Amino acid sequence: MATVISSVLQYGTRAILQPPVVRQSILRNDPERKNPSKFQCRSLRFRPMASGKEPYHNLRPAVKGHRPSLWADLSFSFDAQVQERCGEAIEALKEDVKSMVTAKDCKPFEKMILIDTIERLGVAYMFEQEIEEQIEQIYKFQAEDGSDKDLFTTALYFRLFRQHGYNAPSSVFDKFKDEDNKFKKNLIGEIDGLLSLCEASYVRYHGEDVLEEALVFTKHYLNQALPQLDSLLKEKVARALEQPIHRAIEVVEARYFISFYEKDESRNELLLRLAKLNFKLLQNLYRKELGDLTKWWNELRTELPYVRDRLVECYFWGVLIIFEPQYSFSRLATAKAIAMTMVLNDTYDSYGTLEELESFTEILHRWDIKEIDNMDIKEIDNILSENMKRVFHFLLRAYAEHEREASKQGRSYAASYAIEAMKRIARGYHKKAKWYKGQEVPTFEDHMSNGVIVGGTDAIFSATFMNLESVASEEAVDWLKREPTIVVAASLLIRHMNDICTYEREQRTGQFPTAVDCYKIENALSTEEALDKFIEFAEDKWKTINKELVASRTVPRHFTKLALNYARGTYVTYGRGADGFTEPEKGLESDIVALLVDPLII
Repeated sequence: MATVISSVLQYGTRAILQPPVVRQSILRNDPERKNPSKFQCRSLRFRPMASGKEPYHNLRPAVKGHRPSLWADLSFSFDAQVQERCGEAIEALKEDVKSMVTAKDCKPFEKMILIDTIERLGVAYMFEQEIEEQIEQIYKFQAEDGSDKDLFTTALYFRLFRQHGYNAPSSVFDKFKDEDNKFKKNLIGEIDGLLSLCEASYVRYHGEDVLEEALVFTKHYLNQALPQLDSLLKEKVARALEQPIHRAIEVVEARYFISFYEKDESRNELLLRLAKLNFKLLQNLYRKELGDLTKWWNELRTELPYVRDRLVECYFWGVLIIFEPQYSFSRLATAKAIAMTMVLNDTYDSYGTLEELESFTEILHRWDIKEIDNMDIKEIDNILSENMKRVFHFLLRAYAEHEREASKQGRSYAASYAIEAMKRIARGYHKKAKWYKGQEVPTFEDHMSNGVIVGGTDAIFSATFMNLESVASEEAVDWLKREPTIVVAASLLIRHMNDICTYEREQRTGQFPTAVDCYKIENALSTEEALDKFIEFAEDKWKTINKELVASRTVPRHFTKLALNYARGTYVTYGRGADGFTEPEKGLESDIVALLVDPLII
């Protein structure tokens, strides 16, 4: 069973100021797991490159000794026969499940439990329209279903309504409070009800005190009851305390939920088989995609040894942003955009001198995707240092490939926007480099304004939209250009969480003044007080995202879902008190193992 981790968003700065606990995968004891020793990290050291006679801002930073990839010894293969067999079996089961979803003789309460189960098993994308129709019908007629709902049912309805964009009122929980406006003590023994209310509390808006109280109330009593619970319920509660549904990565959470559901005596064997076949199909597909991506990465990265080798983590983020099997091309483009963002980040943050970065930023600014063939490469090569040439040619080749693929689909509009978005990120990184090298002194507001840019959503989502067959690229890009509130909130969320979890490392490596430093100085706070405020900022962004998911119902769900998934990725990557991307053994490792490495036995 997974170790219960104190989430930084739930328990404050103690989760950051103490060494993070490495979460162990609940799947580690799988009898088919091969050679776990491959996941042990080796140390890697770099030699600093600098001359004592150079001005400080022209010194090359001492390159950080990032550990090599955890996955270097693994090969990810694809089995075409498995894919064909799973696909055929899934098609044979889908109609039966669809009939269950649309059945007219099913009570609303039973239908909502069915929908929740289907979603948690990771197969809801197969029945998207049918589920939306059922949720809409139940929402319209919920007052007429003739039931005085208990805590479990009330919280389940509330969470599903909000997750599907309906503005369910939090006042439905008032009936569970006593005359002192506290949650009734007789609820303490209702573990299923407490668990349902705990999950519902994560879809709260600003100012919903009843849900703030619900989170504290349920977590306290669930933690208290945990040691005495039966095995299966204990596993479910422990998982929920560590990873709430609303902040979970759908396909990863499906893998964990399948392991619970198959032990449930009330399970539906049809649903269980469909979920297992679907996960096996997805895992097989993901391994193929990652194998193709690795070839691309190895060809481009060979001359950039200072860049973190985190391709598997980049691909994992591509999956969490858009996991459905039909979006393979879009998922790969998203993973590549994340990898290119990582290359830029490491170049500006860990490698280039300020003089090199100024020339590089200027060259990027002049880059026009439509004029690639006419660019004066000799002029560029004369301006850039050898190392910066390599970075520029890396980006040039990668985005030229993007543009070719987008043009085949008539989506050059999105390719051009993706280039512009990457230029903005580069300018944002350049601004940070000038701050850290003492050329400019930022304020906290400067950090926040820049954080919207370097949060990465613009560049990453434009790559996703560029290859998302079901979305018109111009409509999607026009939406991004308007800087929608939900996208801004997702960008700032990742900045807040990154600022929290990298603060100590940045202090050790001399990156000053960070956003946390600026906030401390401007508000005369201690480090712990400042970090606590950043946790509040992060929770504030979650509430904004929750509200926008409902307020933006007229916006295509594909658009807002990307922002939600980006926020979910932030939670999973940083929510355990460490930078789980750079140091996956403290964050993403067990989820990546569950998704890509450990087989699922059917």
